[in-house]
Amino acid sequence: MSRESDYPEKIIIRLKTYVNSLRIKLVSRFLKDPLLKGILILGSGTAISQILGIIFVPVITRIYSPAIYGTGAIFTSLLQILLVVATMRYETSILIAESDDDAEYLLILSLLILSILTIILFVILVLWGNYLARIFQFEFLAPNYWLLSVGLLGGSLYLTLKSWALRPKEYVLITQTGIIQSITGSVSKIILGILSFGSFGLIIGDIIGRTMGFGSLGKKILPKIWHTIHDLDVHKLRSLAYKYWKFPIFSLPASLINGIALQVPTLFLAFMFNYQIVGLYALSYSISSLPISFISTSIDQAFTAESSDLFRQKSNEILTLYIDTTKKLFMFSAPLVFIGAIISPVLFPIIFGRAWKDAGLFVFPLSIFLIAQFVVSSTDRLDFYGFNHWELVWNICRTLLVLGGFCVAYLLKLSPVITILIFSSIMTVMYVICYILNIKAIKLCLKI
Repeated sequence: MSRESDYPEKIIIRLKTYVNSLRIKLVSRFLKDPLLKGILILGSGTAISQILGIIFVPVITRIYSPAIYGTGAIFTSLLQILLVVATMRYETSILIAESDDDAEYLLILSLLILSILTIILFVILVLWGNYLARIFQFEFLAPNYWLLSVGLLGGSLYLTLKSWALRPKEYVLITQTGIIQSITGSVSKIILGILSFGSFGLIIGDIIGRTMGFGSLGKKILPKIWHTIHDLDVHKLRSLAYKYWKFPIFSLPASLINGIALQVPTLFLAFMFNYQIVGLYALSYSISSLPISFISTSIDQAFTAESSDLFRQKSNEILTLYIDTTKKLFMFSAPLVFIGAIISPVLFPIIFGRAWKDAGLFVFPLSIFLIAQFVVSSTDRLDFYGFNHWELVWNICRTLLVLGGFCVAYLLKLSPVITILIFSSIMTVMYVICYILNIKAIKLCLKI
């Protein structure tokens, strides 16, 4: 009898032992693989940030109408384009600098360029804000056009300091700031919306969300930077600016054109239709990308840190890392995106309110493009491999094709859904070409 009564207990003990052994093996694997470790840490923070965002979005969509949501999307699109040029792309060079001292000088150079461009933008907006607003469809900002310069300063300062934090792989710190940004940005939008701030509620909330967190990133490095500025070696600063000249010459225009290509739908839809269509598109794009955006930023940052480390070592493992990572990203993203595309028309009016039922129709034409964007953009490092000029040419071709697609849709008076389908198809083809270019660049760089 005693043996029979002990049998279930032995099974439980064995099961606990097996589970514990499996847990140790998994943790050990993550600790040994720096990319998986980075994705785990950054991904957990991104997941928390995105979950918080999901919780707040249904509240925001019931406070703001699609038209007002559309004005916020236009502000975000313009700001995203401006953020690309804010440091002339020198913030990217911080990651691949040969020494920490060089990286520190490149950080100073980036902050100097940011300060100058912010002042220039502020003056331009004050003098010619009304004229530019008519061209780029942001009259709703009148007379507070200077908010764009505030968003540029705060957003770019955070991104620059994050590049510095990625160099020593400060994943936990970056994760914490991402969560802070998500909470403060969403809560600010809700409070300002309840107070009837309209478009400015979304815009100010967006600025607050982008800016929060740079204090945590900068508290260690900024005092040191301030001390270095007093003993600044101007010759070394100029020397490093020249050494990494490919970033402003090739990566800057390439990234700018890339930013324009991604933001064209928002701006063109405002021109072709109205703010309401822009709002519906903006919500459908942000929500349909949620299943994969949980880890996209994390993968981007972790892959950047690991690939830049391998690049500095001139390791042949870069190619293996690239191919394995892109395969896993595709296998992960494809089922999630397609399932989301099928159920979106039913779920959107239930979750976000009846005013947003048409937003679910935009998800399916966007799905193929979102998969390609997730797989390729998260791992595209042509600038790291020294093929900045390839990236520039690719971005020029893509942007011209996207602009051409929207022009055709405008001339033929196509519906918003068909217009977005044309845009999605063009982007998918171009991302496939970018994937091939990355493989070719790695092989040439390593002389394989």
